[in-house]
Amino acid sequence: MSQVLIIGAGPAGLTAAYEAAKLSLPSTLLEADEHVGGLSRTVTYRGYRFDIGGHRFFSKIPFINELWNEMLGEDFLLRPRLSRIYYRGRFFQYPLQAVDALTGLGPVEACHILLSYSPVVFCHFWFQCGTLRPYLTPSRERGNA
Repeated sequence: MSQVLIIGAGPAGLTAAYEAAKLSLPSTLLEADEHVGGLSRTVTYRGYRFDIGGHRFFSKIPFINELWNEMLGEDFLLRPRLSRIYYRGRFFQYPLQAVDALTGLGPVEACHILLSYSPVVFCHFWFQCGTLRPYLTPSRERGNA
Protein backbone atom coordinates (compact mmCIF):
# COMPACT_ATOMS: atom_id res chain seq x y z
CA MET A 1 0.00 0.00 0.00
CA SER A 2 1.23 3.52 -0.78
CA GLN A 3 2.21 5.95 1.94
CA VAL A 4 1.26 9.61 1.55
CA LEU A 5 3.72 12.34 2.60
CA ILE A 6 2.05 15.70 3.24
CA ILE A 7 4.16 18.80 3.77
CA GLY A 8 2.50 21.61 5.69
CA ALA A 9 -0.38 21.54 8.14
CA GLY A 10 -2.32 24.47 6.73
CA PRO A 11 -5.84 23.98 5.38
CA ALA A 12 -4.65 22.11 2.26
CA GLY A 13 -2.33 19.79 4.18
CA LEU A 14 -4.91 19.05 6.87
CA THR A 15 -7.54 18.35 4.23
CA ALA A 16 -5.15 16.04 2.36
CA ALA A 17 -4.43 14.12 5.57
CA TYR A 18 -8.14 13.87 6.36
CA GLU A 19 -8.97 12.60 2.88
CA ALA A 20 -6.09 10.10 3.01
CA ALA A 21 -7.43 8.79 6.34
CA LYS A 22 -10.93 8.41 4.87
CA LEU A 23 -9.37 6.26 2.11
CA SER A 24 -7.39 4.25 4.72
CA LEU A 25 -4.10 5.45 3.22
CA PRO A 26 -1.27 5.73 5.74
CA SER A 27 0.09 9.27 5.77
CA THR A 28 2.73 11.39 7.42
CA LEU A 29 2.06 15.07 7.92
CA LEU A 30 5.10 17.34 8.36
CA GLU A 31 4.78 20.84 9.81
CA ALA A 32 7.68 23.18 10.64
CA ASP A 33 5.69 25.20 13.20
CA GLU A 34 4.58 23.87 16.55
CA HIS A 35 0.94 24.69 15.69
CA VAL A 36 -1.23 23.65 12.76
CA GLY A 37 -3.31 25.98 10.61
CA GLY A 38 -0.68 27.67 8.48
CA LEU A 39 -1.58 31.20 7.47
CA SER A 40 -5.24 30.55 8.30
CA ARG A 41 -4.80 30.17 12.02
CA THR A 42 -5.59 32.62 14.77
CA VAL A 43 -3.11 33.20 17.58
CA THR A 44 -3.68 34.78 20.96
CA TYR A 45 -1.19 37.35 22.19
CA ARG A 46 -1.65 39.25 25.44
CA GLY A 47 -5.33 38.41 25.48
CA TYR A 48 -5.97 39.55 21.90
CA ARG A 49 -6.64 37.33 18.90
CA PHE A 50 -4.79 37.90 15.64
CA ASP A 51 -5.14 36.26 12.26
CA ILE A 52 -1.72 35.42 10.86
CA GLY A 53 -0.99 37.65 7.88
CA GLY A 54 -3.97 38.75 5.88
CA HIS A 55 -5.14 35.17 5.68
CA ARG A 56 -7.95 33.37 7.35
CA PHE A 57 -10.01 30.44 6.29
CA PHE A 58 -13.11 31.25 4.30
CA SER A 59 -14.80 29.84 1.23
CA LYS A 60 -17.88 30.66 -0.78
CA ILE A 61 -17.98 27.06 -2.03
CA PRO A 62 -20.57 25.10 -0.02
CA PHE A 63 -18.76 21.76 -0.44
CA ILE A 64 -15.59 23.16 1.14
CA ASN A 65 -17.49 24.60 4.10
CA GLU A 66 -19.37 21.31 4.53
CA LEU A 67 -16.07 19.39 4.49
CA TRP A 68 -14.53 21.62 7.16
CA ASN A 69 -17.70 21.47 9.22
CA GLU A 70 -17.50 17.66 8.95
CA MET A 71 -13.87 17.70 10.13
CA LEU A 72 -14.20 20.25 12.93
CA GLY A 73 -17.79 19.94 14.09
CA GLU A 74 -18.50 22.44 16.87
CA ASP A 75 -14.93 23.78 16.65
CA PHE A 76 -15.65 25.18 13.16
CA LEU A 77 -16.55 28.72 14.10
CA LEU A 78 -18.08 31.17 11.66
CA ARG A 79 -17.37 34.78 12.48
CA PRO A 80 -18.31 37.91 10.58
CA ARG A 81 -15.16 39.92 10.06
CA LEU A 82 -14.21 43.17 8.47
CA SER A 83 -10.68 43.28 7.09
CA ARG A 84 -9.11 46.52 6.06
CA ILE A 85 -5.68 47.90 5.26
CA TYR A 86 -4.63 51.13 6.92
CA TYR A 87 -2.42 53.11 4.56
CA ARG A 88 -1.53 56.81 4.77
CA GLY A 89 -4.35 57.67 7.11
CA ARG A 90 -7.07 55.80 5.19
CA PHE A 91 -8.71 52.41 5.42
CA PHE A 92 -8.97 50.29 2.27
CA GLN A 93 -11.13 47.21 1.85
CA TYR A 94 -9.38 43.83 1.96
CA PRO A 95 -9.35 42.00 -0.34
CA LEU A 96 -8.54 45.09 -2.37
CA GLN A 97 -11.18 46.43 -4.71
CA ALA A 98 -9.88 48.50 -7.62
CA VAL A 99 -12.38 51.36 -7.38
CA ASP A 100 -11.97 51.70 -3.61
CA ALA A 101 -8.16 51.63 -3.85
CA LEU A 102 -7.84 54.01 -6.78
CA THR A 103 -10.30 56.56 -5.44
CA GLY A 104 -8.85 56.35 -1.93
CA LEU A 105 -5.29 56.90 -3.12
CA GLY A 106 -6.12 60.02 -5.08
CA PRO A 107 -5.39 60.75 -8.74
CA VAL A 108 -1.64 61.39 -8.47
CA GLU A 109 -0.74 58.26 -6.50
CA ALA A 110 -3.22 56.16 -8.53
CA CYS A 111 -1.47 57.34 -11.75
CA HIS A 112 1.94 56.50 -10.27
CA ILE A 113 0.77 52.99 -9.42
CA LEU A 114 -0.83 52.42 -12.82
CA LEU A 115 2.24 53.75 -14.63
CA SER A 116 4.57 51.58 -12.55
CA TYR A 117 2.46 48.56 -13.42
CA SER A 118 2.32 49.23 -17.18
CA PRO A 119 5.91 48.06 -17.96
CA VAL A 120 5.11 44.72 -16.32
CA VAL A 121 2.01 44.31 -18.47
CA PHE A 122 3.92 45.43 -21.57
CA CYS A 123 6.79 42.98 -21.00
CA HIS A 124 4.43 40.12 -20.15
CA PHE A 125 2.42 40.74 -23.32
CA TRP A 126 5.48 40.95 -25.58
CA PHE A 127 7.18 38.01 -23.90
CA GLN A 128 4.08 35.87 -24.39
CA CYS A 129 3.89 36.89 -28.07
CA GLY A 130 7.49 35.81 -28.53
CA THR A 131 8.86 39.25 -29.46
CA LEU A 132 11.13 39.58 -26.41
CA ARG A 133 11.67 35.88 -25.77
CA PRO A 134 15.00 35.60 -27.67
CA TYR A 135 16.45 38.50 -25.66
CA LEU A 136 15.30 37.30 -22.24
CA THR A 137 16.35 33.64 -22.39
CA PRO A 138 19.87 32.50 -21.47
CA SER A 139 22.27 32.36 -24.43
CA ARG A 140 22.70 28.55 -24.17
CA GLU A 141 18.96 28.16 -24.76
CA ARG A 142 19.24 30.28 -27.91
CA GLY A 143 21.78 27.84 -29.32
CA ASN A 144 24.88 29.89 -28.45
CA ALA A 145 27.55 28.09 -26.42
